[in-house]
Amino acid sequence: MIIASVLKKFDYPFVLSAFFYRILKTILTKAGKGHRIIRKIIAQQIYFTAIEVLLLLGVIGVIFGALVIIQILAQLSRVGISEALGQFLVVIVIRELGPLIAAVIVILYSGTAMATEVGYMTVLGDIRAITMRGIDPIHFVAVPRLIGTTIAMVSLLIYFDVVALLGGFIVSWLLTGIPFYTFIMGVAASIEASDIIIGFIKAIFFAAVIVVICLYRGFQVGGEITRLPRAISKSALDCFLALLVVNLIISGIFYL
Repeated sequence: MIIASVLKKFDYPFVLSAFFYRILKTILTKAGKGHRIIRKIIAQQIYFTAIEVLLLLGVIGVIFGALVIIQILAQLSRVGISEALGQFLVVIVIRELGPLIAAVIVILYSGTAMATEVGYMTVLGDIRAITMRGIDPIHFVAVPRLIGTTIAMVSLLIYFDVVALLGGFIVSWLLTGIPFYTFIMGVAASIEASDIIIGFIKAIFFAAVIVVICLYRGFQVGGEITRLPRAISKSALDCFLALLVVNLIISGIFYL
């Protein structure tokens, strides 16, 4: 029993990869089918994942950017450091923590809801009913959520980076009197096109990881309602671990 459980955990990444491949294959082979319904679900997913969390993520971004600047100023001398504040924000926020924080918000707000929704659809027999009508549940459940979440994730990353830089500037200006032009020039001099591209790559991979894990856990609930809470908690934990691994791999490939 123990050996079987351990082997099952080793199989998990391959099972998720196969599930992701099936979603991508469905996107390519069934493009254009049911496009009105698909577009509607995509729009709903974008609204739920991105629009509804703008205020929350904005507040978190401003506070986070401010805290980064406060910690930098607390550790370093203020003399000659004001010009480098933008550079520190680029390294800490845009390169590393920005994508992760945006992804965590998506997991907590949208990912767990996705697992819950699909889990209930599985328990109540909706997935079975869709299949019996000749409709592929991957096409009408998984595909629009993957596309919608990916668009939302990229948008939230851009939004978070902007508000974090704004929060960082406000605190920098209050504590050091740094002009806005000097701060922006420091950011512009530090950021490279590769930083933006890598941020988008992370956002796309993070969205795929979140959707694949949460949908898979939801589909695996079966007909037992008692399995749903466990599926939700496991989807969140799996997403957190997977995000750290994916972030480490991408950063290692591009920055080392």
